Amino acid sequence: MRVVAVCRGAPGLGRVVPSLALVHAMAAAGPVTATFASYDVGTRYLTVRGENVVDLGSPDGLFIDSVAPQALRALELIEQHDPDLVLVDGEFYLPATLAHLGVPVVYLANPHDLIGPANTFRRVNRLLLAHADAVLISSLSCTQPTPHPQLVAGIPCLEVPAISKDIPLDYHRTDGPPRVLVCTGGGSLRSHAQFRASTDNALDQVLDTLSHLVGEHQVGKVSLVLAADARLTDRWRRAPPWLEVLSGPVELADLYPRHDLLVARAGRNTAAEAAYCGIPTVLLPVTADLHRGREQADNAAALAHLPSIFPAPQWQNEQALRLTLQRALSSARQPTRPRGRRGNDSAVTFVRRLLTESNTRPALTTVSRPEERP
Repeated sequence: MRVVAVCRGAPGLGRVVPSLALVHAMAAAGPVTATFASYDVGTRYLTVRGENVVDLGSPDGLFIDSVAPQALRALELIEQHDPDLVLVDGEFYLPATLAHLGVPVVYLANPHDLIGPANTFRRVNRLLLAHADAVLISSLSCTQPTPHPQLVAGIPCLEVPAISKDIPLDYHRTDGPPRVLVCTGGGSLRSHAQFRASTDNALDQVLDTLSHLVGEHQVGKVSLVLAADARLTDRWRRAPPWLEVLSGPVELADLYPRHDLLVARAGRNTAAEAAYCGIPTVLLPVTADLHRGREQADNAAALAHLPSIFPAPQWQNEQALRLTLQRALSSARQPTRPRGRRGNDSAVTFVRRLLTESNTRPALTTVSRPEERP
């Protein structure tokens, strides 16, 4: 099977990792040749992982619109590869660009794209995604596959538990105080400046609280995975002996088995990975982004019922953050970790059923475009 996956490459990897995970899950069920198309952090991440990736170039706005140069480049790429399936994650204009090709297009959505009180963003998504052949919703709050027949007119929609890449599930417990892994993530490219500033403030608060817990022997070593666009305050630029700063790019999931507790911003990917592999996790919802301010609070709330997840909505309050960290640390040295759900297998079944039902498709056509002038 030939797959082309077009992934939104900014502000972070929330629209890249689900596509990658779904492609890998499909490959586990049968041969798959995949070409990814992304930009910015998406291209860099996929390249480091050794994937076949085409850099579309950064769009002028927050999204690739239906006639942007990046959309036409994606169109040419699909014409060139003649795939059996196109995955689109995060670029909701793009299915309209590809509708004439006759290639099955599956859109990977977040619940915020479509589900919830009607607003302009969701109305536009519902209209534009009518050009796709199917919609998969990767959801942190979903516990079993749930169809949504009326969500996008005439288009099959299935909500599944969060699609997550393969994660090491072993846990290497050691003697001594718990080891803590801290990552506040990237995901701020093209977002409001206050979002990055608030994230850096959260990191400063976490490190300050952990320093006290280290002094009280409640915490041992701390590993910090610093995002490329993160900024440490002067106090932490010369790391104390208990703090190890890991330079990127770092695959965070590979570090879960060697740490007892994770402290992270409540982004979709990290939250999904933590819930799936069962590492005790303190989630910091950073809500300063004007466009996506509600998402991280919703992510943390969606997982609050899990015994391994400890939301810290009041992380700005030193005492509240300390209490949340201590609660999480009390469960951080359990001999086993509860494995959570993910929607990979259900998503693969849904996609393969769609392809089976598409027994015939129109011949691949091209769009004639005027010759470029010198």
